[in-house]
Amino acid sequence: MPGIHREAVFGGLDVKYEARVDEIVVPDSSGEPGARYVCTSYTVPGASERPVIFAFNGGPGSSSVWLHLGIGPRRVADADLLRPRMAPPFGLADNPDCVLDSADLVFIDPPGTGFSRVLDEERQADFYGVVPDAIATMRFITQWSRRHGRENSPKFLLGESYGAIRAATVAKLSAGGPTTTGRLESLALNGVILMGPGLQFGNGANLAHVTTLPSLAATAWYHDRLPGRPADVREHVEAATRFAEEDYLTALFAGFRLDRRRREAVAARLHELIGLAPGVIAEHDLRLTPQRFASLLLRDQGEQVGLYDSRYRLPLAGAGGDPVADDPAMGQYVPSFAGAIDGYLREELGVERDDDYRTIEFARVNFRWDYGDGARLPAGNYAADLAVALRRNRDLRVLLCVGMYDLVTTLGETNYALSQAPIDPERVSVRTYESGHMPYLGRESRERLAADLRAVVKAPAGEEPPCVSQ
Repeated sequence: MPGIHREAVFGGLDVKYEARVDEIVVPDSSGEPGARYVCTSYTVPGASERPVIFAFNGGPGSSSVWLHLGIGPRRVADADLLRPRMAPPFGLADNPDCVLDSADLVFIDPPGTGFSRVLDEERQADFYGVVPDAIATMRFITQWSRRHGRENSPKFLLGESYGAIRAATVAKLSAGGPTTTGRLESLALNGVILMGPGLQFGNGANLAHVTTLPSLAATAWYHDRLPGRPADVREHVEAATRFAEEDYLTALFAGFRLDRRRREAVAARLHELIGLAPGVIAEHDLRLTPQRFASLLLRDQGEQVGLYDSRYRLPLAGAGGDPVADDPAMGQYVPSFAGAIDGYLREELGVERDDDYRTIEFARVNFRWDYGDGARLPAGNYAADLAVALRRNRDLRVLLCVGMYDLVTTLGETNYALSQAPIDPERVSVRTYESGHMPYLGRESRERLAADLRAVVKAPAGEEPPCVSQ
């Protein structure tokens, strides 16, 4: 379809850009037309060597609506509010923090999401799995680059949530080879950006509690549930991290061999860090899952906090038990994103389609996903894929963006995943934001995120971008 020409201010600069909805058919494993990818591209005409950021969300089975209306040139109007509008009409606004002043943007809807579809349902296995999905994503990026004359443009992947696994796997496979894609590939990458990254799975029960503790501490700090609240949430998170990696880890390892006095001391310290009463912590054997913690922290106020962003809260009463629709964060910010994207594509960008825009497809995509050898649940550490990509490409830059109030893909889990892969810490930048799973929700965190994204795409090849935020 023809592009729409627009002009807006991004990063303090006046930018004339073109918005275009593209359709590209990617072959299946037999070489036949396999899937229709539909993406939305924002480019500055006549600037063929500008960096391009290829962005996608996760799920698996999610469209790119969250990134699209979070960091794109148009954003959900009330994305700064912790009590957003949940019924129509939903509004959009120009996004001054969009990085279109520094890089072009391509928002990809994987097959089965958005308007993208697998053409033959019998070939879904060629797209609904970790490796097939990554290979198809590579094929899409290569075709998009060829169609738009951008073969020699600097290329960056931006993957959120499961999209971090997609990005890490694409980075690993981007060189190709006889044992991976079966051929040499022409996709050279300049950088990989992982947002709300889910990288490590199968940590074991005790280790999962250890890596989650700093995020529980940040949540208790935010809701002012601490007996002695530090002035700075980052100071409190650092204290929780030290305790988790030292005393807490050894206490959980001791299990029922832990003597009474030591057990009481650990419960008392946890009370100082996560706000729950020592007796409640002891009743749960010193172990609080994010789900249980979310329902206990504000129980005396009749409320629970969100897992995807623990700043959000809703009443405990009336919760239906659905992990998405009833999550206090997802349940509140989903309506404005899902309600705005269809009208934006059709009314502002001129898309004419009879089928639905699928925001997240659980039954047809997520529940059918193959994590390898037919497995339906993820396992292992995908940071190892980043290690392979970094070894092969000395100029590759990696940025991880983590929200302190994210109880799904936590800061502790991210740091642990990196520590368990042979990665030089100087090759990877980890930025933390006072946000949840989506750091573009909230003005301050969105501005810090935008500054970090600009630093990554502007940094000379092979050099770590300057530390813009902490």
